[in-house]
Amino acid sequence: MIKVALKEWHSAHVQNLPSRIESLKARLTDLDQKGEDGVLSEDEIVELHGVSSDIHSLSRMNASICWQQSHALWLKEGDANSKYFHSVLAGRRRRNAISVIQVEEVTLEGVDPIRQAVFSPFASHFKATNMDRPGVGTLQFKRLNQLESSSLTKPFLEAEVKSAVWDCDSFKSPGPDGINFGFIKDFWAELRGDVMRFISEFHRNGKLTKGINSTFIALIPKIDSPQRLNDFRLISLVGSLYNILAKVLANRLRLVIGRVISESQTAFVKDRPILDGVLIANEVVDDARKSKKELLFFKVDFEKAYDSVDWGYLDDVMGRMSFPVLWRKWINECVCTATASVLVNGSPTEEFPLGRGLRQGDPLSPFLFLLAAEGLNVMMEAAVACNLFTGYSVGERDPVSVSHLQFADDTLLLGVKSWANVRALRAVLVLFETMSGLKVDFHK
Repeated sequence: MIKVALKEWHSAHVQNLPSRIESLKARLTDLDQKGEDGVLSEDEIVELHGVSSDIHSLSRMNASICWQQSHALWLKEGDANSKYFHSVLAGRRRRNAISVIQVEEVTLEGVDPIRQAVFSPFASHFKATNMDRPGVGTLQFKRLNQLESSSLTKPFLEAEVKSAVWDCDSFKSPGPDGINFGFIKDFWAELRGDVMRFISEFHRNGKLTKGINSTFIALIPKIDSPQRLNDFRLISLVGSLYNILAKVLANRLRLVIGRVISESQTAFVKDRPILDGVLIANEVVDDARKSKKELLFFKVDFEKAYDSVDWGYLDDVMGRMSFPVLWRKWINECVCTATASVLVNGSPTEEFPLGRGLRQGDPLSPFLFLLAAEGLNVMMEAAVACNLFTGYSVGERDPVSVSHLQFADDTLLLGVKSWANVRALRAVLVLFETMSGLKVDFHK
């Protein structure tokens, strides 16, 4: 009975919607034309409004049906090796293709000019700055204990490596070697010997063979029809062997990083919900609003944060935190031997060496950035301790002073509204930039 009723409803209300809409549009055109030539009767005016309403209603119904049919087709054939799948893929590739690019108000077209226009800025951007930086010897960082230090450099176990592999997305875009983790998982029995030999060799000599640390930089459009390099965000695609190694090292670092990272940092630290920082910021703003106290609230915006980290500074910070010499050697090998090519319409440019920065897409990068950002936390704590900066006090009985909150590459600085605080903040941020390479865009 229900099936019969649905068929009758479909025939009466849904069937031939496009032709019904076209028929109504034709009638609307006739009524409009008649209205321009003379005066419409009351019945025709009522009909005109009714036809307009019907067109709008049926058009919405038709759009909804088309969307549902498209969604159903995607669910049915979207992931299948079908004509529909490849047509969607081809359409997306056409939309994301870089056919023109603007460099300094000059529009460039053609394969070679576009490739060169993309290659040159990236090769220049990742060059080392070659400037003398102040050391971090006077900063008081938290330190690892002996047990935590030794846990970082103990021999790698097959179970540990396999766990790292199975933690990775099977269908994540592959790097220069073209191998994704789905392939490695399916053929783990055949590949595990080679993988473990590579991991063990790295543990023994701390060296990566040429090509292992190669990277593809993929350009992901931020907007439709991008024409400038700033219209893209960057994702680094690293090779499978390096990815496994970096994942194993990142898993070890994850277990101990909470010891050396202050509570003001809540991102990527085990047992620290990132929302804690957001809730604290909301409490501070809410308290200032209710008590009508003046609040200095400054959001730090680092220019291309991950790309700007100075490697020497990062190594110095790890040394001050009592990371083992062997671990620092491993990290320097992973970070400092990287090379990259930019994918332009799917084709890699000439390879260039990286001289600074952390690759977004490298499993180690989020944790290494936390170590780099800890320098700002230590400097802010020192400024508060020396009465150079006054944080914002929340609460009446047992007031708590809040001066800064960090969420990976996002930082909030909070304090009493005063010019002394503004000058202190600027001095701290400029000094931090000189040390770490992380530059603050004060114009924003």
